[in-house]
Amino acid sequence: MSQPRAQHSIDEIARVAQWNGRIQPGRDWKSVEQEIGTTLPDDYKELLNRFPSGSYRNAITVSNPVDSRTDYAKFIREDIHGTLEILGDEGLEYIEDTGYRTFPELGGLLPWGHDGQGGMFCWITEPADPNQWRVAYYSQGLGEWREHSGPMTDVIWKVLTGTGDDNIFRWDLAHELAIFRVPSTLLANGEWLPYAEYR
Repeated sequence: MSQPRAQHSIDEIARVAQWNGRIQPGRDWKSVEQEIGTTLPDDYKELLNRFPSGSYRNAITVSNPVDSRTDYAKFIREDIHGTLEILGDEGLEYIEDTGYRTFPELGGLLPWGHDGQGGMFCWITEPADPNQWRVAYYSQGLGEWREHSGPMTDVIWKVLTGTGDDNIFRWDLAHELAIFRVPSTLLANGEWLPYAEYR
């Protein structure tokens, strides 16, 4: 039985994640979608019209291709094509015997984020309406895939608001602040210093 699709407003996510900043627009979604080769889900675009690249509860990291501070060439080369190459590498066996395939094949996996520990988040690109795409998460530590009915903002919402291990990771995130953090360096004193372009 599939989970019902939940939709939380970007304002709700920003409130919970204690984010009141903005992005610095650098390109439009149409050009990003043309480069990737598909229309992207509305909730993803709405989220990244508000949030720059960064991490949600130090658990889900998402790069923002329309923010001018993002290295766009690197995003396309590594975050999209590089991840697709890794997923499709038969020697690495990420999708062997799973029934998954990689984008641009019909219903193929298309990456949108990672967990900072070798795990990755993808859309399952079917049906034709991207707003109905499910989410697939690969746990590097367990070597297994998990699915969520989507949208991707609901995955983020549950990570930000969940207690115990009621999230796609099945990790207890109580030790992590339920906030959004721009790309930063962890200092010796335990504080986070945002990269210069985000200060």
